[in-house]
Amino acid sequence: MDITTLCSAVSRCLPILSGARKPGKAIDHSLVESFQKEVCSALNKVHNGYTWDIEVQAKGRLEKDSIDIFGQANGQQNWIIEIDATRSDQVSQKLLSRLSLWGKKNPIQYVAILYPDAQNKGKSACEKYLRYGNEICQIINKDSSVVGIFVDSDKNLVEVLQFGKSSHFAVNGVECKSMNEAAAEAIRQYVNLHSVPYAKLQKSWGKFVNHERGASRYRNVGAKTTDSVGVYSYTQFRQYGLCSYWSDFEKLCKKNGISITKMKKVFVAGTTKSPFAYI
Repeated sequence: MDITTLCSAVSRCLPILSGARKPGKAIDHSLVESFQKEVCSALNKVHNGYTWDIEVQAKGRLEKDSIDIFGQANGQQNWIIEIDATRSDQVSQKLLSRLSLWGKKNPIQYVAILYPDAQNKGKSACEKYLRYGNEICQIINKDSSVVGIFVDSDKNLVEVLQFGKSSHFAVNGVECKSMNEAAAEAIRQYVNLHSVPYAKLQKSWGKFVNHERGASRYRNVGAKTTDSVGVYSYTQFRQYGLCSYWSDFEKLCKKNGISITKMKKVFVAGTTKSPFAYI
């Protein structure tokens, strides 16, 4: 079982959610329930050894918490799929509950399928709590993980948020397949656009540039300053965490006139190439 298979099932069932969210009105949960049942049915038609059920409760527990869609197969990790609006309180509560009831002994794949709430807000906060959940999940069991799938039936969009996977970034419209590649592209564009000596370049970019590879494994960006110094870019990025430096780099890019944005990973149905694209 993999995320691609799940995204394919979600994409086929997505039209069911059309009309579930109307401005100024409560979410039509009958449509959400229909979507839940159809996704479960679609997954049961996939011959990969997994069986799928809805509203599954943990055995031998007093708690009545039930999983929206539960998948299991002999010798494989359990899949826990929850379907909710983009409300971070719901997302965090369910994550904590499912990790406690299901994730302490055996590895799990937790997936939150999230549709826009009535106010069409909350996506960023949900991403944050999914990230926190993934970090805790992997401390408990290194083979467990958390994935977010953000859906929008109006836009026919299925967006995937996976942690530990290389993100793609757009640097002034140029697609880059990692943070290090994006940093090198941003520095290269700046050097090519601005005729400056190395000292001035370093004043503008600080620790994110160097004149050699060095102990921190800086990357040659393939450009030189006006005083013929080869330029290297910082590579020790992590997108999240207190020591990431990535947010500081993004701020410097904005200050120095370089546009850098994280691209969305979206499922593309019916393609013969990669099932995912970055937009």
